[in-house]
Amino acid sequence: MGSKTVIAILTLALLAACGSNESSSPNSDSATSAADSAPSTTTTAPSTTTTTTTAATTSTALFDFADAASAAGWATQNDTVMGGVSQSTSTWANGQLVFQGTLSLENNGGFTSLVSPIDNELGQRTAGASALVIDALGDGKTYVLQLRGNDETRFIQRFTTVAGTQQNYVLPIDKFAAVTSFLDPISNAAPIELANVRQVALYLLDKQAGAFGISVTSIGR
Repeated sequence: MGSKTVIAILTLALLAACGSNESSSPNSDSATSAADSAPSTTTTAPSTTTTTTTAATTSTALFDFADAASAAGWATQNDTVMGGVSQSTSTWANGQLVFQGTLSLENNGGFTSLVSPIDNELGQRTAGASALVIDALGDGKTYVLQLRGNDETRFIQRFTTVAGTQQNYVLPIDKFAAVTSFLDPISNAAPIELANVRQVALYLLDKQAGAFGISVTSIGR
């Protein structure tokens, strides 16, 4: 093999090793509409550690769905705001808030969410907590709990449910990660201030296409 041939092969190998692998995701300075505040379906939010316990956990309820009135004001928001076709509903049944539907990846979609009403006293009730506890009957999928405050910075943590089992999911406060309204990670963000929390949301994303359903009995601290 000639020296020119060897040099050509080495050059091609070097170019392949240095190939670009960049990706981009949408961002926004502020959320002015439902579409603006929708998460990017091409961006995966940071994974966080979730402590799951099957034992009974004593907690103070922040949201308790013992009666139908307690589910009033909770609303779904799906990727339809940005052209997707995912569907979901929020209903109350047998002492639980039921969030169910179908997640679709068509038309660059891939998220669905259930958002609580704004409660200006929620931060006061949450302040000082070391963890949040979700008591729920899951389907085996991984959901995201999001905490919203007074600005566009939000905090999320994932929890993976056990299919067909009523269970407590303990989410340590120090494991919540700061993200934008598009769920893009925020570097060097200040720790969450629980006293500023006014709203929570449940998300299903991470390309978990298909039917889903989670029944939440309570969210506590």
